[in-house]
Amino acid sequence: MRDFDSLLKTKTSKRTNRSNVMDIYRQARNENKNFSLEDLQLLNTNDLLKRDFKHKIDKHLLALWGMLDMKSFVDALSGDTINPYFLTTRNLQPVKDLPEYIYLSDEARFLNLLDIKYIKKFELEGVSFNEVYLVTYEIADKNNDFRPYVTLLTLNEENQFIEFGYGYDTNDNGNVELFISSYNYIVFLTTRGSIHSPLSGKMIKLKIKDILTADEIAKLYDK
Repeated sequence: MRDFDSLLKTKTSKRTNRSNVMDIYRQARNENKNFSLEDLQLLNTNDLLKRDFKHKIDKHLLALWGMLDMKSFVDALSGDTINPYFLTTRNLQPVKDLPEYIYLSDEARFLNLLDIKYIKKFELEGVSFNEVYLVTYEIADKNNDFRPYVTLLTLNEENQFIEFGYGYDTNDNGNVELFISSYNYIVFLTTRGSIHSPLSGKMIKLKIKDILTADEIAKLYDK
């Protein structure tokens, strides 16, 4: 499978395995009802780091996976998941605020984390982006098709992950429309890994330096 195939719309989920987030959550909640999201994320991250005993996976990628995968699980429980395919405007709101919330399937309430791509640098319209983590999720739309939702993050000076963009396939045409804080207009991410600016017509190819996928995470639990 190509690196950007995770952006493709599919009839069935592309993630066929689960991590240990449910067990970690249940155990933590049984021990202490006041566990915060940050506490749970740390537990999940430490669990993943411990399983990667050969240290083959970049620690930043593994830590980010641990944080985001737990957040997806907790958000699904609380109704705080963002599913843009049920929104009537581009103002993001959690699924619990949607009028059809009680009728949503589990697949429409849960952001499945598929992969995290590390991109050392790219430049578009004279703006440079460094140390970029492109995160791809899937979530079910109104037709029960699995469609992409992506976020863009970077590490700040305090070594914390900061989100600076997000996107989804608003027109169901295969391209992800990216909303990046540095621009007051959208750019397009294609399934070939190119970003296209409608303002100038320029297109750049993203160069992936490293990638962590759900399949690689699953292997950590097989050991």
